[in-house]
Amino acid sequence: MSDLRSQLNPLLQALNTAPIFSSLKPSTTADGLAAFLFLLASLGYLSRGRIWDKPDPNYHVYFERPQVAEGSSDGKAVTTRDVSQRLDEGGYHCVIFWGSQSDLSDYDAESIANIQKKYFAIFIVSTYGEGDPSDNTAGLWDWIKRVGENKIRLGSLRYLAFGLGNSNYKYYNRVLDVVADAFDTAGATALIPRQRADDANGGTEEDYQAWKDDVFALLTQIGFPGEGCYLRVQHRTHHQRSATNSAIVPLTIKHARELFTSGDRNCVHLEVDLGNMDIVYKTGDHIGVWPVNPEEEVSRLLDVLSLQNRRRERLIVTPKSDANKPKIPCPSTLETAFRNHLEICAPMARKAVLEVAQFAPTPEAKSKLLDIAQDRERYERFTASTHITFARLLKLVSPGVAWSSIPLAFVLENLLPLQPRYYSISSSSVISPRRIAITALVVNKTITTVDQSTATIHGLTSNYLLSASNLQPAANTPVPVYHRSVESGDLQGQAILAHVRKSKFKLPITSSTQLIMISAGTGFAPFRAFLQERAKLHAIGKSIGKMLLFFGCRNQNDYIYQDELVKLQEQLGEKLEIVTAFSRMQGQPKIYVQDRVAELAGKVLEMLESGANMYICGKASMAREVDMKLEEAVMEKKGLAEVDVKAWADALKKRGKWKADVWG
Repeated sequence: MSDLRSQLNPLLQALNTAPIFSSLKPSTTADGLAAFLFLLASLGYLSRGRIWDKPDPNYHVYFERPQVAEGSSDGKAVTTRDVSQRLDEGGYHCVIFWGSQSDLSDYDAESIANIQKKYFAIFIVSTYGEGDPSDNTAGLWDWIKRVGENKIRLGSLRYLAFGLGNSNYKYYNRVLDVVADAFDTAGATALIPRQRADDANGGTEEDYQAWKDDVFALLTQIGFPGEGCYLRVQHRTHHQRSATNSAIVPLTIKHARELFTSGDRNCVHLEVDLGNMDIVYKTGDHIGVWPVNPEEEVSRLLDVLSLQNRRRERLIVTPKSDANKPKIPCPSTLETAFRNHLEICAPMARKAVLEVAQFAPTPEAKSKLLDIAQDRERYERFTASTHITFARLLKLVSPGVAWSSIPLAFVLENLLPLQPRYYSISSSSVISPRRIAITALVVNKTITTVDQSTATIHGLTSNYLLSASNLQPAANTPVPVYHRSVESGDLQGQAILAHVRKSKFKLPITSSTQLIMISAGTGFAPFRAFLQERAKLHAIGKSIGKMLLFFGCRNQNDYIYQDELVKLQEQLGEKLEIVTAFSRMQGQPKIYVQDRVAELAGKVLEMLESGANMYICGKASMAREVDMKLEEAVMEKKGLAEVDVKAWADALKKRGKWKADVWG
């Protein structure tokens, strides 16, 4: 320390005697006063006024964790994650778990084993893709496996189970069966047999209503009286992020181009900018687009309900319980609720149609409604052929007469919440980390109405994207008008609301792994990203595996990204083989992508045996056909029994070597 002082003293003395410091010394009273005021101001700035300011007794709240402020001394949320404890504390008779968008993740799955026999649990679970549960069911799914492995007994658990699925998928309602089988094996009691909803032909609502009637009959039988209905609305929480979904944010469209136009069909390529948003995506992820309803449909519903003069009135609904997820934000307006938050462009459930008949403005209107909705099969045929919306249906049975007596609470309760539509991201996060590409087929369907006139049913989200992009629609197909709340400077279209959803449809970590990619139509979207990423690695000298791409579409006009594929073929050479299938080429037999897979089954199986990863993207019916063709090839070439072939395919899927991203 003394050495440091001896070294600094000469420097300080030199500075003190330097001419510049001599000139800065106060030489007059005014200079001294100015120096004093400067020091005082500096002191006030640095202390932020705390020296003389009266302390704010609530200042600490800015730095306090909200859990502590709500009364939890250990910083944890006040609400317990033990479902049995929650039942005891709340005085409830049952707990309902639903595994679709939410919310099995609200409780620890292990606590289900603690539910006493005086209570019961209802499980509503979905099955996706290759028999997988929804993302928020992961905790329950892991625990179910441990129930069998650890021989956990569930003798006190009484339960009901309902499954949501689509019979077009190979593993239809597998999650329901796995969960219910595990419960039964562990000694749990099913109060009624498990039941399933099949969305293959739009029958989910009807199947659910039939199951719900059985549940209500059971509740009445065991002594639970019915209670009055109430509207459950809370503040919107859709913007909150989760482990699998990013926050919902406005994303500006930076680029748009048309991929093809053919008759009443067209396909568009859009690119949205992530900007400075706290959002990242990985190659293979999905983007969820939150559409808005077209203005024509919003006005039609307000008009038929005689609510046009109240469209901008403030709407406030007080929830009865905080345990329910929101349907619309509060406060809101009718216009905003119908435009942004409720599914007004979809057909109404038959049960709701039967119930709304009591509010019919005329006996004739009531009779027509009951006649349409009385029989399930007839109503399904009617909605399948007309795709009629709630507003159109009311106008159809009562032309020129408004339904002014329908309670607003009934309308809000029976309209489903508007949901996002998911698209496979068609860009690589390695190539464009802050820009997401969307490949969308614009859907429009011309139908014959009950009065024998024609009408066009517009795909909600695809037409919303087309409108936002300012691209031209297909011939003779006008784009619906959508409300634009946010203008973007580039395309003068609105910034779309969207979020990123994580996917398991990923490239292998090792770039030298071979790839088999099977797609039809816009199912090529994620493979565009895969190929872009592999081409980039190849360009910088990394070793990449051989890639076999199967692509199917109607004809050459529908061959999306053909120019890009030609360039990739030139760049990658023998590393990329492209096999096409055209189902509607004039003068040519119909060839589907599954037919090409069958033709080259030997090569596909050889690549799989060499460690290749296989990916299938497109409609579920196509994926099912591909599965069948490959399994037939394995049976023929290897002489295996059907059960052994299934075990072979399941083993590949469990190891992540056979993945599917399918819909419909």
